[in-house]
Amino acid sequence: YLASGCQLKMIFIWNPSTMQRLHIFQGHRGPVMGLAFRMGSHQLYSCSADRSVKVWNLDEMAYVETLFGHQDAVTAIDSYTRERAVTAGSRDNTLRVWKIPEESQLVYQSHNCSVDCAKMINEQHFVSGADDGSLSLWSALKKKPTSVHHQAHGSQDGAPRWITAVASLRCTDLIASGSWNGEVKLWSSGDECKKLKEVASIPVEGFVNALVFN
Repeated sequence: YLASGCQLKMIFIWNPSTMQRLHIFQGHRGPVMGLAFRMGSHQLYSCSADRSVKVWNLDEMAYVETLFGHQDAVTAIDSYTRERAVTAGSRDNTLRVWKIPEESQLVYQSHNCSVDCAKMINEQHFVSGADDGSLSLWSALKKKPTSVHHQAHGSQDGAPRWITAVASLRCTDLIASGSWNGEVKLWSSGDECKKLKEVASIPVEGFVNALVFN
């Protein structure tokens, strides 16, 4: 399946081979900001400007449940193989890991900045980007980041360029980040995901809206 969300609060499910629209999910009260499939499944997670996270079952084309906790728009969501999702809550300054079967959540407080993007590296670690230009590495077992790279994409007119997109290459320590300084940066998180180290830079013109490894 292929899923897409829109400003009209709807989620569209497509057949990626034929691009035939198969279903429309409705229920969010604000624009859909992010979508993520749980790896190896047809379970879909969505996040929205309405501050909620929703769970959908594509085998049944059915709504499952809504998760609440964020105090501002939920701008990013990602998942791995377990029934968990990580979300970025923009100006509520938090990241959250949702344990779906347990109906619980873990809250990770960022310093006073809008956390706008997040990606899981593996089941226990994730990376986030914020509007103060910081790229942060997290362990699910710790409430504070294990590594922070400040102004990861430099500054302009004395203000840091915020991190607009992050991506992780699954089953590796490779991370990518984007902004609008003419490059996508590649980082290593190390074997134990404890330290961010810049390893390469790829020239890219314009504003980086999204990143994904294939």
